[in-house]
Amino acid sequence: MATFFSRLFHRKPEPATERVDRAERAFADKRYAESAALFRELAETGNFYAQLRLAQFYEHGHGVLQSFVDAVHWFRAAAEQGSVPAQSRLGEIYLTGLEPPATASASAIARLEAPGARDSLLNRLYPKGLAVPRDPEQAAVWNAAAAKAQDAGAQARLGYQYANGLGVARDLVAAEEWFAAAAAQNHVAGQLGLGMLYAGSYGDTRAHPQAFAWLEKAAEHGNATAKLCLAMLLLYGEGVTHDEAWARSLLEDAASAGQPAAMFHLGELHRRGHGMSANASDAETWLRRAAARGHVKALLSLAWLFAFGPEPEPDAAAALCRQAAELGDGEAQYQLAQFYLAGTGVPADPTEAARWMSKAAEQGVRAAYERLGALYAEGLGLPQDFQAAADWFHRAVVQGDVNALYHLGTMQMGGLGMPRDPRAARAQYRKAAKLGSGAACLQLGIIYAKGQDVKRNYTAAARWYAQAAVHGVVAGRYNLAFLHLQGLGVQKDSKLGLHLLEKAADDGMMQAALALYDQHNTGAYVPVDQAAATHWLLRAAEMGSPRAVNILAAMLDRSDPAAPPVEQVAELLKRSAAQGDADAQANLALWYLEGKHVGRNEALANGWFERAAHGGNALAQSRLGDVLSSGAGAVKADPDAAAAWYERAALQGHAGATLALTTMRMAAGTNPAGMSDLFGLWLQGAEKGDAMAQRVVGEFYLRRTGVDPSMPEEQRMAEAQRWLNASSDQGNTAAMVMLGGLILQNPEDSTRFPEAVDLFRRAATSGNADAEYNLGVCLRRGLGVAVDDTAAEHFYRSAAERNHISAQLALGDLIAQSATSDVEWLE
Repeated sequence: MATFFSRLFHRKPEPATERVDRAERAFADKRYAESAALFRELAETGNFYAQLRLAQFYEHGHGVLQSFVDAVHWFRAAAEQGSVPAQSRLGEIYLTGLEPPATASASAIARLEAPGARDSLLNRLYPKGLAVPRDPEQAAVWNAAAAKAQDAGAQARLGYQYANGLGVARDLVAAEEWFAAAAAQNHVAGQLGLGMLYAGSYGDTRAHPQAFAWLEKAAEHGNATAKLCLAMLLLYGEGVTHDEAWARSLLEDAASAGQPAAMFHLGELHRRGHGMSANASDAETWLRRAAARGHVKALLSLAWLFAFGPEPEPDAAAALCRQAAELGDGEAQYQLAQFYLAGTGVPADPTEAARWMSKAAEQGVRAAYERLGALYAEGLGLPQDFQAAADWFHRAVVQGDVNALYHLGTMQMGGLGMPRDPRAARAQYRKAAKLGSGAACLQLGIIYAKGQDVKRNYTAAARWYAQAAVHGVVAGRYNLAFLHLQGLGVQKDSKLGLHLLEKAADDGMMQAALALYDQHNTGAYVPVDQAAATHWLLRAAEMGSPRAVNILAAMLDRSDPAAPPVEQVAELLKRSAAQGDADAQANLALWYLEGKHVGRNEALANGWFERAAHGGNALAQSRLGDVLSSGAGAVKADPDAAAAWYERAALQGHAGATLALTTMRMAAGTNPAGMSDLFGLWLQGAEKGDAMAQRVVGEFYLRRTGVDPSMPEEQRMAEAQRWLNASSDQGNTAAMVMLGGLILQNPEDSTRFPEAVDLFRRAATSGNADAEYNLGVCLRRGLGVAVDDTAAEHFYRSAAERNHISAQLALGDLIAQSATSDVEWLE
């Protein structure tokens, strides 16, 4: 018979159902610790319901210290016993992962991960870690188990995993089956997944009417993502009635519910003006909201808005683009590179441009492949490397980039980074032309017009030029015009030729306006018409041609009755002078000095003469020499400075400056038959580091002027290079030109030719006309750089517009040849 104490300590165990009820009552009364203790006792005996509830307690921190790792432990225990809710929750946890619990602060996490933290209190509280990492394979196992038990959430998740190939092999048929199973239970995620599947979000399966139906069901449940997808179908989908108003309404609903992508697309609608008037203010509002929620593309769209909106703010555009680029968006990295190339909102910096372009290319941005190839080919921001350029162009071609196909043709034509192969190059051009490349059409026209590695064929040239014009390449129309003027490959038709030139000029082509001036002025192919000639000359001047401006000024000076009004020409001359054209500055200085066409103002005249002299105008340099030689007005006589200016003018062939310099040296006792004393003076300045003196000394060595006549040839040339190098290193553009020319004179060492091209390019950037002309020569002949007639023509013209005689002759040859058998075609 049991005693009182035995009955007290050996009571009959309480049934599990009663303990579960008691634990649930404690939970309802918010006695979480008591409830957790009761569920723990049951869980440890294997009760799967208690295990499920204890897992939930650990997940939310009810009555226990929140621990996702412990939550997963008890969810798994219940799931292994067949608990469908536990299986479903495990599938969800492993699919998304769980961040550290809220009870663990950032500093606590840092302390837990710090060296020596193994025995800390925090580590004892969280002995297994704070977070649960994503595990798609485990997610698939548990979602499949719950899905087979008809759990709609698990079915939708399993469909998502099959659609994306997460933890399972990608299988759109299986994805459709599981999405449909969830949707049949009216589960929103299943409806959404099925709608997205039919819309083509996961692959080639497209059934837009079905997509529309399922997305509409999900949207009716208030799902913001479904509203977003439905709006996209209404805006851009096929097989669905286009309805921008409804789409905008859905986007507004989704955006108001906090859907970042909906905010982005709504902002884009306002920015682009789809179905409404463009509204920069509303666009900015929604795009900023999307960006604040981590939508990186919204940052890029904001950058576009500020760069090209109604009130451009380049600095803000570049800053936003940088944010998106630094977050890893490839398109933003590409655009930031473009900003650095153009100097939009940031200083022009080819090196930075190349760095960001490389990042974009690494992320697979197709346009970046082509641009990176171009940077390598040009040596812009990167070491010039034709092989690397060819590699990037090949990658871009594989991705369907037509421009890259054109560039590959150019490299094959020039043998850059690959063996020279004109036949293969023409094939590449034809492929690019067939795909719509106007540049390729133009290049084919040039090849046949010049007879470049093919028999000259003006008929074929005309056909390709016409195709280039169809694709919007103005130079195609320009070149075709000269064929019609001469009747080469087409019927001779001066009227049509002039019409084509006029169209090119109307499209903003300065060369076309100048060509029309030349035609009407000289009567080469059409009757002389001075009124028409002046009209087109004025158009060219308004487009910014310094040559046209200076011709107009000369017309006024000789009282040409066809000259435009004085006020109009004066305004153009002042603008050209302000933009740095040395010849315009010299002309304006003469006007102020002589008081013709403008009020006489000697101070202004001297100021413009000085600017023109520094810009390389020989007349202005000689004029400064005159003023400084004897002193004039407030200017004190300075014979040394005068001699320096005379020297610069004399080197350009200015007869008056040469005579004045000779007179000065003779008066000073210098033997005009021998320049050794003059050379000694320049050498003193050179040794003191004066860049101009170093350049002159280098030239004296080149010309054997004033140097020891017994000096060996090799030593003399070495000295010339040494001084020219020293001057070039200090930025003296004339020295760069001389040194580049010296390098090109040694064909036995053609490996240095790219160095000469680099010197010419640096000097040309500073506006040196000689450098521009020499760079044009290199580009035409392929000396140290790929043959590029378009670029050569550009540099010839720039130098010619600065009154460079050789450049004018070369440019005249180009223009003349455009209508003869030896034509040099514009690109």
